[in-house]
Amino acid sequence: MTHVVHPGDRPEGRRGFEIVLSNNMTDGAASLVETRQGPAWSGPPLHTHAESTETYFVVSGKLVVALDDEVVELGPSSMAYITSGTRHTWATPPGEGAHFLTLHMPGGYENYHPTALQAEKDNGGPLTQEDLFKIAAKFDWRPCGDTPQRLTPDGRLVPASQADDEAARLRAEWLDAQGQEVVVEAIHEDGFYEKTGQGA
Repeated sequence: MTHVVHPGDRPEGRRGFEIVLSNNMTDGAASLVETRQGPAWSGPPLHTHAESTETYFVVSGKLVVALDDEVVELGPSSMAYITSGTRHTWATPPGEGAHFLTLHMPGGYENYHPTALQAEKDNGGPLTQEDLFKIAAKFDWRPCGDTPQRLTPDGRLVPASQADDEAARLRAEWLDAQGQEVVVEAIHEDGFYEKTGQGA
Protein backbone atom coordinates (compact mmCIF):
# COMPACT_ATOMS: atom_id res chain seq x y z
CA MET A 1 0.00 0.00 0.00
CA THR A 2 1.26 3.49 -0.83
CA HIS A 3 1.62 5.97 2.04
CA VAL A 4 2.03 9.73 2.31
CA VAL A 5 3.33 11.00 5.65
CA HIS A 6 3.25 14.67 6.63
CA PRO A 7 5.26 15.98 9.61
CA GLY A 8 2.13 16.19 11.76
CA ASP A 9 1.33 12.53 11.05
CA ARG A 10 4.48 11.20 12.66
CA PRO A 11 4.51 9.44 16.03
CA GLU A 12 5.99 11.34 18.97
CA GLY A 13 9.77 11.68 18.71
CA ARG A 14 12.40 10.95 21.33
CA ARG A 15 15.69 12.86 21.88
CA GLY A 16 15.80 14.26 18.35
CA PHE A 17 14.71 11.07 16.57
CA GLU A 18 11.47 11.03 14.57
CA ILE A 19 10.03 8.13 12.61
CA VAL A 20 9.22 9.24 9.06
CA LEU A 21 8.42 5.80 7.64
CA SER A 22 7.71 2.77 9.82
CA ASN A 23 8.20 -0.85 8.85
CA ASN A 24 4.43 -1.27 9.20
CA MET A 25 4.02 0.92 6.12
CA THR A 26 6.47 -1.12 4.04
CA ASP A 27 5.49 -4.66 5.05
CA GLY A 28 8.76 -4.78 6.98
CA ALA A 29 10.97 -3.93 3.99
CA ALA A 30 12.40 -0.64 5.31
CA SER A 31 12.06 2.21 7.76
CA LEU A 32 13.26 5.81 7.78
CA VAL A 33 14.16 7.96 10.80
CA GLU A 34 14.92 11.69 10.76
CA THR A 35 17.39 13.01 13.32
CA ARG A 36 18.40 16.52 14.36
CA GLN A 37 21.20 16.85 16.91
CA GLY A 38 23.12 19.90 18.03
CA PRO A 39 26.89 20.40 18.09
CA ALA A 40 29.24 18.35 20.27
CA TRP A 41 26.87 15.45 20.80
CA SER A 42 28.11 11.90 21.37
CA GLY A 43 25.65 9.43 19.93
CA PRO A 44 24.85 5.87 21.00
CA PRO A 45 27.41 3.31 22.14
CA LEU A 46 29.31 1.47 19.43
CA HIS A 47 26.95 -1.25 18.21
CA THR A 48 25.96 -3.65 15.46
CA HIS A 49 22.78 -4.76 13.71
CA ALA A 50 22.89 -8.47 12.95
CA GLU A 51 19.84 -8.62 10.71
CA SER A 52 19.66 -5.24 8.97
CA THR A 53 21.66 -2.70 7.02
CA GLU A 54 21.69 0.98 7.92
CA THR A 55 22.31 4.02 5.75
CA TYR A 56 23.05 7.53 7.04
CA PHE A 57 22.30 10.42 4.68
CA VAL A 58 23.30 13.90 5.85
CA VAL A 59 20.82 16.62 4.89
CA SER A 60 22.75 19.47 6.52
CA GLY A 61 25.55 19.98 9.01
CA LYS A 62 28.24 17.41 9.73
CA LEU A 63 28.21 13.91 11.14
CA VAL A 64 31.28 12.08 12.45
CA VAL A 65 30.86 8.33 11.89
CA ALA A 66 32.86 5.36 13.21
CA LEU A 67 32.74 2.32 10.91
CA ASP A 68 34.69 -0.63 12.33
CA ASP A 69 38.25 0.79 12.53
CA GLU A 70 37.64 3.90 10.39
CA VAL A 71 36.30 7.33 11.38
CA VAL A 72 34.92 9.59 8.65
CA GLU A 73 33.18 12.97 8.58
CA LEU A 74 30.07 13.29 6.44
CA GLY A 75 28.89 16.65 5.15
CA PRO A 76 25.68 17.65 3.34
CA SER A 77 24.53 15.11 0.73
CA SER A 78 27.10 12.54 1.95
CA MET A 79 26.05 9.07 2.99
CA ALA A 80 27.37 5.94 4.66
CA TYR A 81 25.91 2.53 3.84
CA ILE A 82 26.53 0.16 6.77
CA THR A 83 26.29 -3.58 6.23
CA SER A 84 24.94 -5.90 8.92
CA GLY A 85 27.55 -6.80 11.52
CA THR A 86 29.59 -3.60 11.02
CA ARG A 87 30.54 -1.88 14.29
CA HIS A 88 29.35 1.71 14.08
CA THR A 89 28.23 4.84 15.88
CA TRP A 90 28.26 8.60 15.34
CA ALA A 91 28.78 12.02 16.91
CA THR A 92 28.45 15.66 15.87
CA PRO A 93 31.54 17.91 15.80
CA PRO A 94 32.00 20.75 18.33
CA GLY A 95 30.99 23.58 16.01
CA GLU A 96 28.15 22.10 14.00
CA GLY A 97 25.16 19.85 14.54
CA ALA A 98 23.63 17.51 12.01
CA HIS A 99 20.30 16.89 10.32
CA PHE A 100 20.36 13.39 8.88
CA LEU A 101 18.18 10.50 7.75
CA THR A 102 18.66 6.86 8.71
CA LEU A 103 17.34 4.11 6.46
CA HIS A 104 17.04 0.58 7.90
CA MET A 105 16.52 -2.41 5.62
CA PRO A 106 14.61 -4.41 6.63
CA GLY A 107 12.72 -2.12 8.97
CA GLY A 108 11.93 -2.69 12.62
CA TYR A 109 14.69 -0.98 14.56
CA GLU A 110 12.81 2.33 14.45
CA ASN A 111 10.30 0.87 16.91
CA TYR A 112 12.97 1.09 19.60
CA HIS A 113 12.37 4.84 19.89
CA PRO A 114 8.62 4.82 20.73
CA THR A 115 9.10 1.74 22.91
CA ALA A 116 11.82 3.46 24.94
CA LEU A 117 9.76 6.65 25.10
CA GLN A 118 6.76 4.78 26.49
CA ALA A 119 8.97 2.93 28.98
CA GLU A 120 10.36 6.27 30.19
CA LYS A 121 6.82 7.60 30.64
CA ASP A 122 5.81 4.46 32.53
CA ASN A 123 8.92 4.79 34.69
CA GLY A 124 8.22 8.45 35.44
CA GLY A 125 11.64 9.51 34.15
CA PRO A 126 14.78 8.40 32.29
CA LEU A 127 15.69 4.72 32.23
CA THR A 128 19.11 3.31 33.04
CA GLN A 129 21.49 2.39 30.26
CA GLU A 130 21.01 -1.29 31.12
CA ASP A 131 17.24 -0.92 30.74
CA LEU A 132 17.66 0.79 27.36
CA PHE A 133 20.08 -1.92 26.19
CA LYS A 134 17.49 -4.57 27.05
CA ILE A 135 14.86 -2.74 25.02
CA ALA A 136 17.23 -2.16 22.10
CA ALA A 137 18.15 -5.86 22.00
CA LYS A 138 14.56 -6.60 20.96
CA PHE A 139 15.08 -4.44 17.86
CA ASP A 140 18.29 -5.87 16.34
CA TRP A 141 20.73 -3.66 18.30
CA ARG A 142 23.73 -5.02 20.23
CA PRO A 143 26.51 -3.06 22.00
CA CYS A 144 30.08 -4.00 21.12
CA GLY A 145 32.54 -5.28 23.68
CA ASP A 146 32.44 -5.74 27.44
CA THR A 147 32.79 -2.02 28.10
CA PRO A 148 30.56 0.05 25.79
CA GLN A 149 32.30 2.85 23.92
CA ARG A 150 30.97 6.05 22.40
CA LEU A 151 32.42 8.43 19.83
CA THR A 152 33.63 11.86 20.93
CA PRO A 153 32.92 14.93 18.76
CA ASP A 154 36.55 14.85 17.61
CA GLY A 155 36.34 11.23 16.48
CA ARG A 156 37.76 9.17 19.36
CA LEU A 157 36.16 6.09 20.87
CA VAL A 158 36.19 6.32 24.66
CA PRO A 159 34.41 4.45 27.46
CA ALA A 160 30.78 5.49 27.27
CA SER A 161 30.93 6.99 30.76
CA GLN A 162 33.50 9.55 29.57
CA ALA A 163 31.92 10.64 26.30
CA ASP A 164 29.53 13.29 27.61
CA ASP A 165 32.28 14.97 29.65
CA GLU A 166 34.55 14.96 26.61
CA ALA A 167 31.77 16.37 24.43
CA ALA A 168 31.11 19.14 26.96
CA ARG A 169 34.82 19.98 27.16
CA LEU A 170 35.23 20.12 23.37
CA ARG A 171 32.09 22.23 22.97
CA ALA A 172 33.29 24.65 25.67
CA GLU A 173 36.72 24.94 24.02
CA TRP A 174 35.13 25.62 20.63
CA LEU A 175 32.79 28.27 22.03
CA ASP A 176 35.63 29.94 23.91
CA ALA A 177 37.76 30.01 20.75
CA GLN A 178 34.86 31.69 18.94
CA GLY A 179 34.50 34.26 21.72
CA GLN A 180 31.04 32.95 22.56
CA GLU A 181 29.43 32.35 25.93
CA VAL A 182 30.03 28.82 27.13
CA VAL A 183 26.70 27.16 27.88
CA VAL A 184 26.62 23.37 27.81
CA GLU A 185 23.46 21.45 28.69
CA ALA A 186 23.57 17.95 30.13
CA ILE A 187 22.43 15.21 27.77
CA HIS A 188 21.86 12.46 30.31
CA GLU A 189 21.02 12.40 33.98
CA ASP A 190 24.00 11.88 36.30
CA GLY A 191 24.55 8.18 36.75
CA PHE A 192 23.11 7.16 33.37
CA TYR A 193 26.61 6.06 32.42
CA GLU A 194 28.55 4.58 35.30
CA LYS A 195 31.41 6.93 36.05
CA THR A 196 33.76 3.99 36.61
CA GLY A 197 33.43 3.24 32.91
CA GLN A 198 32.72 -0.41 33.68
CA GLY A 199 29.06 -0.63 32.79
CA ALA A 200 28.38 2.00 30.21
